[in-house]
Amino acid sequence: MSVDAALLELAATPTLRLYGWSPHAVSLGYFQSLAAFEDLPATTPIVRRTTGGGAIHHGDELTFSLALDAELLPADVASSYGMLHDAVARALDEIGVSCRRAIDGQLSARPEDRWCFEHPVQGDLLTDAGKLCGSAQRRQRRRVLHHGSLVLRRPAHTPSVAAVEDQVEPSEQVRRGLRAALVREFAAALGLRPSHGELSEAERGRAQALARDVYGAAAHTARR
Repeated sequence: MSVDAALLELAATPTLRLYGWSPHAVSLGYFQSLAAFEDLPATTPIVRRTTGGGAIHHGDELTFSLALDAELLPADVASSYGMLHDAVARALDEIGVSCRRAIDGQLSARPEDRWCFEHPVQGDLLTDAGKLCGSAQRRQRRRVLHHGSLVLRRPAHTPSVAAVEDQVEPSEQVRRGLRAALVREFAAALGLRPSHGELSEAERGRAQALARDVYGAAAHTARR
């Protein structure tokens, strides 16, 4: 979360990150109350995202974050979700997973449902088994951070969601193919050419400071 926040502030070029979670953890939306999750096992790691939306139990999944200038996306938030999720749908199709984009449900940074995957909203990717991919955004000083969660296998706390495993066994080969397809399709959607990069010294330093003072601090997680 600290790296993503640092990239929102400092990334000189549009930056896509693809990552997983070890250990598995719950991320709260920026506006959610920690008290609403007191029923989770005490050993559950919990962090607070810089993006809004509902909580996500990050189990066996592929998380993506995209930090970029707002001018590269449609000004309308719902349209920006549609553009990026269409790219994800094309990447999924490359590995043999079919899905569709939800057209109903109100996008909100402060949802009524505590879990992001409890009910689909406009732009989410769905299969007949349920919600497969959900996202949240943070817009800040003409910059955007787009967080997305793509379920590979069902997580323990939200077992009713859809997953890649419903249609394709998420082998290492499939995972590599999905990551490569996501890079290609996001770049194509944005009209960019992808290239591998590393964090700059400034980005790394800012991420370390945010990890220490904000995202790794209990007071930040419990701020609401």
